[in-house]
Amino acid sequence: MRETRKLAQNAAIQIIGKTIATIMGVLTVAILGRYLGVEGYGQFTIALSFLSIFAVIVDFGLTLTTTQMISEHEADEPKLLGNLLTLRIISAILFLSLAPIVAVFFPYDEIIRLSIAVGAFSYLFGTTAQMFVGVFQKRMLMSRVVLAELANRGLVLLGVIFAPFFHLNIVDVVWLLVVGNGIQLLIMLAQTRALVAFKPKLNLAIWKTIIVRSWPIGASIFFNLIYMRGDVIFLSVFRSNTETGLYGAAYKVVDVVTAIPVMYMGIALPLLVGAWSASRTNRFKDYMQKSFDFLSIIATPIIFGSIAIGVPLMELIMGRDFSQSGQVLMILGPAAAIVFWNSLFGHAVVALNKQKIMTWGYLAVAIFTIAGYILFIPSYGMWAAAWLTLFSETLIGLLTFLVVWRVSHYSPSLKMLSKAILASIIMFMAIMIMPDVSTAIMLPLSMLVYAVALTALGGPKPMEILNLFLPEKPPISQP
Repeated sequence: MRETRKLAQNAAIQIIGKTIATIMGVLTVAILGRYLGVEGYGQFTIALSFLSIFAVIVDFGLTLTTTQMISEHEADEPKLLGNLLTLRIISAILFLSLAPIVAVFFPYDEIIRLSIAVGAFSYLFGTTAQMFVGVFQKRMLMSRVVLAELANRGLVLLGVIFAPFFHLNIVDVVWLLVVGNGIQLLIMLAQTRALVAFKPKLNLAIWKTIIVRSWPIGASIFFNLIYMRGDVIFLSVFRSNTETGLYGAAYKVVDVVTAIPVMYMGIALPLLVGAWSASRTNRFKDYMQKSFDFLSIIATPIIFGSIAIGVPLMELIMGRDFSQSGQVLMILGPAAAIVFWNSLFGHAVVALNKQKIMTWGYLAVAIFTIAGYILFIPSYGMWAAAWLTLFSETLIGLLTFLVVWRVSHYSPSLKMLSKAILASIIMFMAIMIMPDVSTAIMLPLSMLVYAVALTALGGPKPMEILNLFLPEKPPISQP
């Protein structure tokens, strides 16, 4: 009973914390969009997207591998963390230092290249902080991770608010990210050392084991990011900074929304790993179904909502100069929803230790999507990028599901999903017949309509949704 209460508290804190972090993120984007303008925001988007590719190479799957390895039975946590930290620092210095060098060969403005050089420090701190998340996931102490993230988001938001008063340029804004991620790293490091007495170590045998375990994950994530961030890179080369800014603004909203499944799967992954490694197949399937239901309840209305209010939503967040971003969001919204299910099955692949098989799937999708970028972005710009993103996410979802199904024989029940679809249709129709009201009012009203409709159709009541979020029994303390 005490463990169940602890899980409930942990989940509730994460939901509240992630909600606050999301609001902070949206406010930061809204202020930056208005302050930098469409072209300036495009330059900002290019710099961060360019760096994100190198950050994935730095990570090389170590974040997920950390969670996976320390969640296994009889894991030597201090030794693993010490070696993982050393490996992360070396890879970060090696690969992030290449980013500003490679940027020289791209047709970027000088301010973009300088932003990339400064932003490398931000990603160094950010990727290192993320490596410690697994320690808190395992112990159901994600509140400490949430506090570190909120400290980061709050500091950046405060800096962005005062940006107009101090006439900060894009590079100055990137420095804010460096400071924010640096603060988050310090908090995470201090909290981790309070739980695990570790120090940097270099054990080649352990490094070999880590690399063997992590490279399929790293390769999969790299191929995944190539087509996810390749759209911005190709837009930055073939189209204007302004068009990249319009597309980047819509994609930023997607990034904020898709942080939800990442947060949820941060809790679910140790449960899935523990159940599968202990040969408890029924428990594994139970966790999968509860996760599928929970994510379906959130993802489904995103599809219909983005189509219904994509344009007014982007105007509310970024201003009327970003109206076209709303049209892009009408395409990227459904792609964002698919990411929810992709996150579930992608993490399940890791739990099943079938990353090597899925690596070929990510590679195939990356090749097809990059070919599409090369063929269509020069002519059709951000519209081609948006449709190809939707295509790639759909294909990845099918492939990851097939791998999970063949290995675990898990096939989701669609009962809850069907109710969510019907409730979303009702919400969509309600939006269409609503009088001409402010988007700030329409958004919460539509969410209320969806919640009431879902409950009326036999879905979980609002207070019962948390039960879908929690396992029936604690996973780690079981023999």
